[in-house]
Amino acid sequence: MPAESPGHTPLVLLVDDQEWTSRSIESLLQPKGYAVVRAYTGGQALDLIEKMSPDAIMVDFQLPDIDGIEVSRACLASPNVKPSTPILMMSNGSLGRAQRLDALGTGVWDILQHPLDPRELVLRLGTFVNVKQRTDRLQEEGLTDPDTGFYNARGLLRRAREISADAGRLQRPVACLAIGGDLMLDGHVDSEGVFRTSEDVLTLAEALRVITRTGDTVGKLPSGEFVVVAPGADDDGVFQVIQRLNEFLATRRTPTSSGLSFDHGGRGGLRAGYHTIQAHDESLPPEELLQRATRALRRAQVDNQTQDGFLVRSYEA
Repeated sequence: MPAESPGHTPLVLLVDDQEWTSRSIESLLQPKGYAVVRAYTGGQALDLIEKMSPDAIMVDFQLPDIDGIEVSRACLASPNVKPSTPILMMSNGSLGRAQRLDALGTGVWDILQHPLDPRELVLRLGTFVNVKQRTDRLQEEGLTDPDTGFYNARGLLRRAREISADAGRLQRPVACLAIGGDLMLDGHVDSEGVFRTSEDVLTLAEALRVITRTGDTVGKLPSGEFVVVAPGADDDGVFQVIQRLNEFLATRRTPTSSGLSFDHGGRGGLRAGYHTIQAHDESLPPEELLQRATRALRRAQVDNQTQDGFLVRSYEA
């Protein structure tokens, strides 16, 4: 059974105009515990999305009426498709870099090329669906942020405890990265004290959803700042996340956008603070790990008000 929730059959929407390909994928997934609903055009897929809430969507890049990227974008705009719903794009040939970036920028989780490896497909889809159903369950328990689907402060602390326990047992490093900046304040707090998310924050959330690993935990604080807890990552791993984030955001800039970027020296740019626990270090309470990363972020924010170049800071006692 691919899913964690007993009694719940994961539902996959399969969008492909090739009858033989669709039947082959369905015959592969059904014995593994999935229910598959097939659509042969983008229009059929969008009609089905109005009536169902799938646990995963598999869509071909080239459809007879609407291309797969537009279908993916329309699906993500539907209230029946949650931010946690994985979308996998399939292609008969290798996509160019611009096409891949366009697909990933839309919100596609992964790109698969025919002929599909059956074992690899089952493993990938199983991992993604488990993450989706776990996120849905946590949201029902009040541990996730409704705007992004990431953990809220309560859920983040819970996951940090689990990750820290695993790291101590396995003697693995853990990195915690806090991301914020003046642009995080573009939202507002309503009359009930709830932070309403700005477009910049949603763009950053989209970037983090794409560039973080499946095993990483991403949380959104009430202030609109984000925290990434990355098991197995050291200082180099932190800067790899920063590099991937900056590269992704660079592809999303337009002449009228806010130009999110780690290499931006002005007050509108991002700042980050981080702390890492090495495998040989003594255990650190997860609350302290999160606090150290956010303290480093605060230092980066203060430093950047007086001089450029200190956009990423590590924690210093």
